[in-house]
Amino acid sequence: MLVEPEILLAFAIASAALIAVPGPNVAVITATGVAHGRGAALTVVAGSTLAQAAQIALVTGGLAALLAAFGWALGLIKWAGVAYLAWLGLSALLSAPHTGQVKPISSGRLFATGAATALANPKTLIFHAAFLPLFVEPGQPAGPQLMVLGAIYLVIALALDSLYAVLSGWAKAALARFDVQTIARRGSGVLMLCAAGWLALRRAD
Repeated sequence: MLVEPEILLAFAIASAALIAVPGPNVAVITATGVAHGRGAALTVVAGSTLAQAAQIALVTGGLAALLAAFGWALGLIKWAGVAYLAWLGLSALLSAPHTGQVKPISSGRLFATGAATALANPKTLIFHAAFLPLFVEPGQPAGPQLMVLGAIYLVIALALDSLYAVLSGWAKAALARFDVQTIARRGSGVLMLCAAGWLALRRAD
């Protein structure tokens, strides 16, 4: 067996505890769900999960150390994502109030928002490079173990992020009954700006 069951259980518990702490991804997922519903939030989750999968694939392939050496490139990715989220937040806050239905957003844009949020936090690449090897058993090939651990992490992240998406979609439905869609949209804008600020203030080291 690639990884012992006890190690897998410890890894799953640690991963769930880390992922459950709200961060920029959760802020964006929740903002989208409140403003546009469960389906839109789940599309954001899909984009975020794919971006995280790419980061874990880089770690598994041994490229994390190489990319970490190019701090300027990671900085560009971070600030591009921060600017994008800030633009989304300001657009939501400054949009004219209206009593009609919220204008739908394309699936491509939602997917890109999720991916941009994850990629704007390249520090997670270094985190995975430090966290995953802690559960690798010595004496066994590291590559296959990292692949298994990475897959488990992604499944847990997908499940918890999807839960946030479903709950925020439910909140949108509840708010709609009271005809406060403008408030919901403004609230989503604030969450987007909080996510941008969270990423902007994270230390690079």
